[in-house]
Amino acid sequence: MTKDFTEAILSISRLRILVAGDMMLDHYISGTTDRTSPEAPVPVVLVNSEHSIPGGAANVARNVAAAGAWVQACGVTGDDAPGHKLRHGLTGAGVDTSALLMSPQCETVVKTRIVSQGQQIVRLDYEKSGCMENATIEAVADILKTSLESINAVIISDYAKGFVVTPVLENIITICATRNIPVFVDPKGRDYARYRGVFAITPNSREAQEATGISTATDAGLRQAAERIKSITESQLVIITRGADGLALLDQANNWILLPTSARETFDVTGAGDTFVAWLTMGIAAGLTADEAAKLGNLAAGVAVGRRGPAVVSPLDVRRALAPGRLGQKLISEDDLEELGDELRRRGKKIVLTNGCFDFLHAGHVAFLQQAKALGDILVLATNTDVSIQRLKGTGRPIIRQKQREELLASIEAVDYVTAFRADTPHETIARLKPDILVKGGNYLLDEVEGADLQREQGGEVITLPIVHDISTSKLVRGLE
Repeated sequence: MTKDFTEAILSISRLRILVAGDMMLDHYISGTTDRTSPEAPVPVVLVNSEHSIPGGAANVARNVAAAGAWVQACGVTGDDAPGHKLRHGLTGAGVDTSALLMSPQCETVVKTRIVSQGQQIVRLDYEKSGCMENATIEAVADILKTSLESINAVIISDYAKGFVVTPVLENIITICATRNIPVFVDPKGRDYARYRGVFAITPNSREAQEATGISTATDAGLRQAAERIKSITESQLVIITRGADGLALLDQANNWILLPTSARETFDVTGAGDTFVAWLTMGIAAGLTADEAAKLGNLAAGVAVGRRGPAVVSPLDVRRALAPGRLGQKLISEDDLEELGDELRRRGKKIVLTNGCFDFLHAGHVAFLQQAKALGDILVLATNTDVSIQRLKGTGRPIIRQKQREELLASIEAVDYVTAFRADTPHETIARLKPDILVKGGNYLLDEVEGADLQREQGGEVITLPIVHDISTSKLVRGLE
């Protein structure tokens, strides 16, 4: 990870971003299919679960909030059950919804996806066009006068569902121009002249081709389309996202840059563009150059497509993606434990924590860690730093230095994350991570486990496991002396 990226990611929490656009609700119905209907040649889905999450422009706002920035959502929904569910979902994600209007003339856009065995079978769209009447447009204008007073950047997420009408666009662009606020737009449709005056525009290759009439199948055509879009919109940046082929960028100085995709494995491309424009915007607002911010957005989008549904990407996700190799992604700073715990709980994971010196690794340690992992979904291993071990064990210890020890522990399949704690006890580690289970070996009584009281105060469980291989690190070390 470069210093520039590190500083930019850290400064994201100080940003204030407005996301304006088509707020919608993504509704998922999941089940299993093992027969076809006798009524028609279609699969029968036995429903197991259903859930809803904010989508469209609301998913952009969720991504900004997940990155740690303050974010306000500006849009219009219906004054209906989906609209209230959408607002509740945004509030729960940490998004300010005071600029989100609910209109009885509008119907909240809902996309219902029927999923069986992890595959989408069909999508049902519920939407009503033409609800942006003059009174609603004027109400949005009044909100924007206040909302845009202390904003670092604006993202317009246009899904062509009716909110991003010309008067709203012109109002945002005009106010931002007078206040020197950069506007980033994820566009829709063929009339890109309506976006004239934005700082950056991020169509995908199909959208760029439709808007310009220029084939984007070749690099030459791609650049020609980007130049045409830049001319039409008078924007500083044109970034064309290309899915598995990465992205192409035409910057302020007309430099042409092609970046490969950052995705390691693709499960679902839903919302990848939302993640990209969110992180691109935050990167530039945090002081990165256009190509650096594009790399950051590309990296975040690569993480998003490795998850199912419209996913949010945290700073921890991005830092892990920047770390070289699989082992590097397992190593985590003690300062990131709180964020890791929050992320894992959002994903419904049961967290197990164990700690120790783990100096001179042996078979007993491996057997213990395998048992510990079986207690939950994610095993976090906290090892003492070299200085801490020396204080506890005396001169000549540790035998294996911290960096090598962390890499050895990370190489164990049962271990999901490794962190090093500076104190003599794991109290701070427990406080930050808030694990579901704190586990130690059976050579400890429950009341002797360091941090047991704190773990119970936080609502967690303390467990000791029987010793499988009666091997003592201290005895092994004395045998070598």
